Amino acid sequence: MAQTDKLYFSGFGELPVKTPDSLLQNWQNAGVIGEKYQAATSLIHFHDEAGNIDSVLFYAVAFLSQLAINPINTASAFRYQADVGLSLGNTYREKGLYSEALRHYLLGIQVGEKLGDKSVIDQHKFGLAHVYFLQKKENDALSLYREILKETGEDNLAQLVHKQLGTLYLSRGDHVNARNYFLQALHYFQQTGQLKNSLEVQLSLGLIAETEGQTDSAFTVYNVVKDKALAHRFFDLYIQSAQRAGDLLIANNDYSNAQIVLSTVYINALQWENMEAQQHALASLQAAHAAMGDYQNAYALSTQYQRVSAEIADRQNKREVNEMEVRYRTAQKEKEILVKEGQLRQERTIKYGLLIGFLVVLVPVIGLMYMYYQKLQAQHRLNASMEEANQQRIKVMLKEKELELLAASVDGEENERSRIAKELHDSIGGNLAAIKMQLSHAGGEHPTEVIKQLDDTYQLVRDLSHNLVPKQFRNTGFTELIETYLGRFDVDGNSCISFQAYPHEEVNGLPTDIKVEVYKIIQELMTNAQKHAQASRIDIQLARVADVLKLIFEDNGRGFLVDKTPVGIGLRNIRERLKAYHGTMHIDSFPQRGTIVDIDIPLKTDTI
Repeated sequence: MAQTDKLYFSGFGELPVKTPDSLLQNWQNAGVIGEKYQAATSLIHFHDEAGNIDSVLFYAVAFLSQLAINPINTASAFRYQADVGLSLGNTYREKGLYSEALRHYLLGIQVGEKLGDKSVIDQHKFGLAHVYFLQKKENDALSLYREILKETGEDNLAQLVHKQLGTLYLSRGDHVNARNYFLQALHYFQQTGQLKNSLEVQLSLGLIAETEGQTDSAFTVYNVVKDKALAHRFFDLYIQSAQRAGDLLIANNDYSNAQIVLSTVYINALQWENMEAQQHALASLQAAHAAMGDYQNAYALSTQYQRVSAEIADRQNKREVNEMEVRYRTAQKEKEILVKEGQLRQERTIKYGLLIGFLVVLVPVIGLMYMYYQKLQAQHRLNASMEEANQQRIKVMLKEKELELLAASVDGEENERSRIAKELHDSIGGNLAAIKMQLSHAGGEHPTEVIKQLDDTYQLVRDLSHNLVPKQFRNTGFTELIETYLGRFDVDGNSCISFQAYPHEEVNGLPTDIKVEVYKIIQELMTNAQKHAQASRIDIQLARVADVLKLIFEDNGRGFLVDKTPVGIGLRNIRERLKAYHGTMHIDSFPQRGTIVDIDIPLKTDTI
């Protein structure tokens, strides 16, 4: 190949970028949460530019932990959470942990709505669309990209969307649209001095040239991007350009040079702990060795590839374990505080006893009267406490019975309404329609008056059958109905059940039949979580994204092995309900780590 001798790539024994002492000093010396935010964002920006995503993840998590320890309900605190949460979502996305990325983007959208800040919402929607694209949900991603372009007033975000649209169309093989979007974005990035974004677009244009058979042009682009990325310490982009060059060498059967370049990529990725880059390099090296007939090394590389893939999946589980460890330590600290408070109360009791003893010795009569008074007060408090405990037990029993009766009443009412509606629609309505058709096709003069009466009667029957819908779904907001239902589980006022709906108006405007099914699904999931999982905390998110209704139900209960545990009646009922709407359900669970149920229900484009 003509330009192979111009490709030079460097291998580094460790990540060739160190955190400046000044930034570390600012982080360590920061006092109030605002100073912590400034120090954290400087560190995050520095490591993001260099492509050191593990350091970005470390400082983002560290800041959000500080924010959780010192919660302040101010607009500034919400902005801190949204800003750093966006960086955290982007980092999880780059590491291939898409579920975590989606969680942070959805939380960011909710925070943006609380603030009434369209910019925050659009930025997290952009991240959400990027994850959809990486998950091969291109239509969902395209819909969100177009929505952002229509609504945003930020030029920079619009050009970032153009860059992603170019990538999307490139993946579809539509080079004309891809090149147009890339050139728009490149012109803007060059004018505004955004070098890294400019180089990323040039790298994509090089891939278009490579796909169109312009090998020399592609090599030239990869060389230019490689040199500028190294000069400006964009090490993630440096690896990407080397990966592209190695893949191009394989495509042109230059396996020897491809092995040199891709081995350098793998060594750098290994030293820098970039798992995604390791995956890509190992896959390409495996293909090169297989093409050369070196199946022994190809098999060995395949084993390494599987190990890296397994480690990426395992890191998600480790993150969950770390969160559980943090919760455990927090609980331990709370116990220590309670113990100290008990000791203080005990010390106060001893002091009071000494004082009382002194008074008893000094003034026997007053002491006796005081002791008698204390005895009466203690007895009164004991009686009051016992009465309160009895009332609480009665209240709990009534609540349980009320929930059982409510569930039975709703089921019975729904079944009876469905049966009556079906009889009206199928039997009586069908007979009236048949009589009308026979009269309409009868010979001779048409009995128009009879047909009109039958038509009016048929319409009344049809309206009546459609109106037999549970009244709570017609007279009450859907989200308010769910919140009321969930509130019934808060018997003692200490329930840890959270529910968020986004967008609020669109969720309330869903068709009634879908509302009924979603309500029933939430009932089934709550029953499982309370009865089987023994969960102490439940998070429910209901969101309409593009033309999909997404329900995420997460609990911290006992969990189970999804592949080895028989499906219960509740989950079977949910799957049957979803079939009618072509919905899907994914369950992610593991023993002692809780359960996540992810449900998608496609909506018609004219819904709401």
